[in-house]
Amino acid sequence: MPQILLTIRNDDGTMTERTFDLTGDLGSLDAIDEAVELFKNAALPEVEHLLLSQAQDKAVAQEKKTLSEGQRD
Repeated sequence: MPQILLTIRNDDGTMTERTFDLTGDLGSLDAIDEAVELFKNAALPEVEHLLLSQAQDKAVAQEKKTLSEGQRD
């Protein structure tokens, strides 16, 4: 069974990997199209969630840094 290995590498070098199985008999164009659609429906929400979580963590860390620098002044 074919698999897609999705790797997300951040600017700081950390990597997140996820493997997706392409299920079914991929002997026809319709089957391949369906397998790719299933992959997109599974993978893209996970990627979006991961990226949004990382952006939120970065924003929270920056806000904490800004607040702590303001308290020192």
